[in-house]
Amino acid sequence: MSIPRFGFLVTFVAYIAFLFTEYLRPGFVSSAMNIHMLWIVMIGWIVVEILYDQVHRSSKEALKNASSNIPRFIMLLFGFVLAFIIWHIGSAFGDMRLFFALAIGILPAVLMK
Repeated sequence: MSIPRFGFLVTFVAYIAFLFTEYLRPGFVSSAMNIHMLWIVMIGWIVVEILYDQVHRSSKEALKNASSNIPRFIMLLFGFVLAFIIWHIGSAFGDMRLFFALAIGILPAVLMK
């Protein structure tokens, strides 16, 4: 597992843990920091992962592995469908519905190796 992917997973788990503690005891985390600022860190890790992958892949290897883009496309499509489902059934989450849909939408593509 690459360092950027590990960083993303740690940030994602921390975000979920902070949300859970905020749900259990309102104001416990939000009095110290804005939990949703972790989205900026997660997006940063995704950008670093993409750049890391581009730098460490040679052009010969990219041509040889051109068929590896098909599973990534399928996972992106799967993530989009999951995000769409969470968006429609997540009205009980209120304003957090967008964040849950985005998290579920990008998770399959990020976790795929």
